[in-house]
Amino acid sequence: MCNVSVILPVYNVAPYLAECLESLIAQTYQDFEVIAVNDGSSDGSLAILEAYQAKLPQLSIISQRNQGLSAARNTGLKSASGKYLYFLDSDDYVQKNMLERCFTLAEQQTLDVVKFDAEPFTEDGVVTTNPYDSRAFLKEKKLYTQQKWLEVQRFRYNSPVWLCFIRAALVFQHNLQFVEGILHEDEIFTPQLFMKAERVMYIGEMFFKRRYRQGSIMQNNIYGSRVSYDSKRRVIQLLHQEMQRKEVTKEAKRFLRQRRNVLYVDSLHYDKELRVKTSFSRWVSYPLAARTCIRQVWKRSRWQK
Repeated sequence: MCNVSVILPVYNVAPYLAECLESLIAQTYQDFEVIAVNDGSSDGSLAILEAYQAKLPQLSIISQRNQGLSAARNTGLKSASGKYLYFLDSDDYVQKNMLERCFTLAEQQTLDVVKFDAEPFTEDGVVTTNPYDSRAFLKEKKLYTQQKWLEVQRFRYNSPVWLCFIRAALVFQHNLQFVEGILHEDEIFTPQLFMKAERVMYIGEMFFKRRYRQGSIMQNNIYGSRVSYDSKRRVIQLLHQEMQRKEVTKEAKRFLRQRRNVLYVDSLHYDKELRVKTSFSRWVSYPLAARTCIRQVWKRSRWQK
C-alpha cells in the first residue's frame, strides 16, 4: 500500500502524455502509485504508457473501451490503494514538489482536502487571465471548517478536481463517484466532496499546469455544443437534488443554490436552438429565470444611478 494514488485517465493525448509522466517521475515525494486508465485511445497513448513503465515502476495500466473521463476516473478509483487521491489530467502536468507539499500538510493537519492553484498555458505561450488563482480570497495556514470553506467558496469557486489533494477515506466512505456520460462532471463532484469535508487548507502555489489546447471542446465554443448544454442541465438538476437532502446544512444549501444559479445563468448563453430543444424542467427554469430577470433589472437601475 502506498500513501498517494494518482489516477490518470488517458484518451488520445500522445503529443502531451510524456510531459505529464515526466512530471510524475520528477516528484520530490515518491511514495505514490499511478493508475493510468487507457480509455480506448486510438493514437499512440497506450504505447507511450507501456514504454514509461520501465522509468516509472509504480505505473499500472488499465485498458477499457472508450467511456469518457468520468468512467475512466471511476475505474481508477476501484484500484486505488493510497491514503490520499489525486486526479491528474494526462494532457497537463504538475510541479515537482506538489505531492510532497500536499502530503506533508495533509498529514500534519489531518486534512480531508488540500486545495491549491493552477497556471494555464497555451502552445503559443499566450494566456491573458488566470481563473485558477485563489490567493486574493483564500488564506494559507488557515484551517477551514466545512461551514467556513463553503462560505468563502460560494462566490469565488473553482470546480476542477485536479486542484484538490483528497483523503481517500472521504471518497470511499461516502461512495463519491463521477457522474458518467456528461461533461462538466467536476461541477457536481467537487460540491459533493466539499459537503463531506470537515478540514480543508489551502496552499497558494500554482502546482498544476493547465494546458489550453486547440480542438478541445472545453476550450472552444462550448455554447454551440448540445453535449455541453445537456451536461450542464444535468448538473443543475443534480445540484438541486442535493439541496433537498434533509442532512444538508444551511450553509451548504446556500452554496449549492449559488452553484445552481451560476450554472443556470451560464446556460442562457447557449445557442437558442439548443435551449428550445432541450428546455429545463419548470421547477428549475421558472424560479431561476425570475431571479435572473430581477437581478438584471437591479443591475440596470444601479447603473443608471
